Order: sequence, then structure tokens, then C-alpha cells
Amino acid sequence: MGTISDDAIILRTVDFSESSMVVTFLTREHGKISALAKGARRLRNPFDSALDYMNLCRILYYPKKGDALDLVTEAKLLTRFDVSTLPAIYAGFHVLEFLEEFTEKSLPQTALFDLTKKTLNDIVSLDSQCRDSTLEHPPEILSRCLLHFELRVLEEVGLAPSFRECVECSANVMAEPGKRVALGMLDGGVLCSRCRPGHRKVVSLSKQALGALQQLAHPGESWKNLRIGPKILGELRSVWNQYLAHQLEHPVAIFQWFKR
Repeated sequence: MGTISDDAIILRTVDFSESSMVVTFLTREHGKISALAKGARRLRNPFDSALDYMNLCRILYYPKKGDALDLVTEAKLLTRFDVSTLPAIYAGFHVLEFLEEFTEKSLPQTALFDLTKKTLNDIVSLDSQCRDSTLEHPPEILSRCLLHFELRVLEEVGLAPSFRECVECSANVMAEPGKRVALGMLDGGVLCSRCRPGHRKVVSLSKQALGALQQLAHPGESWKNLRIGPKILGELRSVWNQYLAHQLEHPVAIFQWFKR
């Protein structure tokens, strides 16, 4: 196979030798790949600063057979992830960590690439709103942005829970006034009151939190017009982190910041 040219987002870099590094890319047409960038660690190198985390580049690489690393020979910077606040920086790394956890190598997912590109651009646009915030108290809209991203990623990889229909009987589940809805961590979605008994690892959601998750999971940009109060945001973030931990079978440390 000859050389391949593709748009790519930088997910990870690891030093390989005194002069080279291994770069993990999320490409638009060919999925997640790892490639050797020879000479990338030299002061003067053919990649300049294109291979920084979260940058969008146009790369040229040679695919290798088997377990051998691909070889990237060119990376032209298209868009730099240019933020100045800690909440925005951490948000960007959260996106990368999430993709590392929930994507497989060499599995083309164009929609996932477009979603990631859009989310990183959204984080850049929210950077100015983070200037008066801290890591302990990030802006609500930033947390909302990341929740939307996570929910859409799980939809794209086939792990999204059902927030509307009971996973046992497919009945429409709506929280009754004053009551909460059961969400099965192991079952992959909500459970109606008739099906709830006998299921393990079940948590309860308020009607407001369930409604927020339903709206955040919707494709498009409707999440931008949603407003979530601190109490409900804390509830759904905590429940959602539990669900993610069950899917991964281990907790991910970087998620802890986004409990808020």
C-alpha cells in the first residue's frame, strides 16, 4: 500500500529515541493509528510544532503490515488547539483520554472524528469564559460540552445507554411526580418500575437529571441552549461517571474533576 494523506487530531505522543517519537492520531478516514515520526524531537524537524496535543493536521503516512508502526513523514498544521486557561486545557486532555479509552485502532469512524474536531473547537471558543473560573469550579457550559461529547461518543461506538425505553420490556419510562427513575449500570439503561426488582448495580435518577441526559445525548447543538443547575449537574455527573466506570471496568482518574 502506498502513502495515505488524511486529516488527523493528535491524541498522544511518546518519546521513542533521542530524535524520534511515536504519535497516536485520530484520523478522519482511517480511525486511530500509531505512527513513528522520525526526527520529530530534533530542534529543527520536518514537523515543526504540528505534533502538539489536540492540534488538527493534514498528515502523510506509510501504513505498515501487522503490528509494525506506521511511518508518518509529513504533518501540516491546520488548526492549533490554542487555549490559555487550566479548565480549557484539562477539558482538551479529557477529550483525548476519553477517546483513548473508548476507541479501537484502525476502525474508521468519520462521525467520531467530526464530533471530536467540533468539541475541541467548542472548548477553544469557551476559553474566555474560563478565565474567572478554577479547576474546582469550571463553567457549567464547559461541563455541559464535555457531557454532550461523552454521550455522543458512546452512541457512535455502540455503548450508549437507553434513557427513554426500559431495557427489559421497551416500555417508555417517564419519572412520575416526586419519584425517581432506575438506571441499570449492568443493564445499559433505564428500568421501569415493573422490571426494576431483581437487578443489581442500579442507581436512581431524578426526573430533572434524566431529562438533562436525554437532551445532552441529542445530536447537534441543542446542548448549548440547555441550562443545568449545580445540584442536577452534580447528580448526573456522578451517576454518569459510575456508568462509565462499569463500561471500562475501572475508574478513570481524569473523570474525577468533572463530577461538578
